[in-house]
Parts: sequence; structure tokens; C-alpha cells
Amino acid sequence: MGERKKGRGHIWIDIVLVLVVLIVLFPLVWILLTSFKDRFLIAATPPKIFFRPVLDNYYTVFFRDAFYKFFKDSLIIAVCSTGIALFLGSMTAYSMTRYRVGGDFLPFWILSIRMFPPIAIILPIYIIMRKLHLLDTYYAVIIMHTLVNLPFVVWLMSGFFREVPNEIDEAAKIDGCSVFSAFLRVILPIVLPGLLATTIFCFITSWNEFLFALVLSGRRVTTLPVAAAFYVTDRDILWGPMAAVGVTASIPIIIFTILIQKHLVRGLTYGAVK
Repeated sequence: MGERKKGRGHIWIDIVLVLVVLIVLFPLVWILLTSFKDRFLIAATPPKIFFRPVLDNYYTVFFRDAFYKFFKDSLIIAVCSTGIALFLGSMTAYSMTRYRVGGDFLPFWILSIRMFPPIAIILPIYIIMRKLHLLDTYYAVIIMHTLVNLPFVVWLMSGFFREVPNEIDEAAKIDGCSVFSAFLRVILPIVLPGLLATTIFCFITSWNEFLFALVLSGRRVTTLPVAAAFYVTDRDILWGPMAAVGVTASIPIIIFTILIQKHLVRGLTYGAVK
């Protein structure tokens, strides 16, 4: 009887997991299907699941509206801001965990920055960037995306560094490494899975960020989330091209996640088992 109950319990768990997966995947599948429909099929009632796909929306996005330029802007901003945030945040986290830099105040101050609502500071940020003549440049958006990701990197990497014994640092110093050399050549390779997990989250945050990119960018620099909003007009919402932009914007994230999937899983479970 006990084994039967366990078997039934596992079946119900599998059913629940399948339902959760279907619920999560449904919006993604729906966006993908919408991107291959014309405007009449999109507005059809009831919705059409089986239809003849067309590439008109992708033609509009890439050839008529030249969205590859916005794709390039998003990629440059996301890569640069993620790299800077990882470099500065990792060193900050290492100094906080190993040398107690900032005491107990600095970690909570960094966390408070993460919790601060962006809408509350967007106006002074805009004024500062205008005074520095940085509006509508890569620098303005990269700086703000770096500041958004920096607290997250510090707090996440602090947990990974705490799992590394202090004896490893001491052994590296005995072998002639400086503090920075020990950090760069010994400690970082150990926490590489955690670093890659942090990288993907920072990259996604920068790639999807809308508010700062909307206010600080313009005609010369425009990210994909901001450009996608161009299809919301005062007369209509162009769902087909917008869906094509959504599918296109998801591709780099999917490819990047697949490439580091092995390390990502290790990073998310790092320190769970001693």
C-alpha cells in the first residue's frame, strides 16, 4: 500500500510539473506563432493554431525598419555593462568577504541601492547626463546598467566567495601571489560556475531594461526594448512586428544560456552540498 501511495504521489507531482511547464511555455509559443501570422490571422476569432506561416513581420523588422541596428546597440550595451559590473562587483565582493572592507554597513548600503526604485532617480540622472553631454550615447546607458547590476553582482558573488576556504588565499600568497594575483588566478577559477551564473542574470537584466534606455537614449542609440515600443501607435498596435522583435531578442539569451548551461546549473547549486 505504501509503495502504491508513493507511486500515485509521483504521478501527481509529474502532472503538476507538466502543467507548470505548459503554463510557462505558452506565452513563448504564442509569441512565436504570432510572429509568423499576417495581421488578419492575428485578429482572427477564434485564434488560429494551424496556418500557413509568412515572413512578412520579419521582413518588416529587419529590412524596412532596420532593427539590426537596435540589436547591435543592445548587444554592445549589455556586453559592456555586464563585463564592467562583473569586474568591479567581484573585486568588491572579494574584499568584503576576505578583508571585511566596509564592515557591516557597506553590504546593507549596497543592497539598499538595489531596492531603490529607478523611477525615483531617473530625473536627476537625466539632468546629470545632460550636463555631461552624455545623452543619446552608449556611455550613459552603459553606466546606468552597470549601476543596476553592480549590487546584484556584489551580493551574489559574496555568497560564492564565502564558500572558498581562506586557506586557499594563504597558500597562494605563500607561493608568491599578490592579493590581486591570488584573486585573479586562483579564486576566480574556483568560483567560475557562480561567476557564469551571475553573468547570465546580469546580461538578461541589461538586455531587457527599458526605463533608463528609454530616457537616456535617442536617435543615435536605441535598444531593442525601446525600439519594440515603436510599434505601439496612437491608432493601432502592430502585434506581428512586435512579436518578431520579441522572438529575435530572445535568441541571444537562449544561445548564451545553452552554451553555459552546464556551468549555470553548477553555479546555481554552488555551496548547496559540502
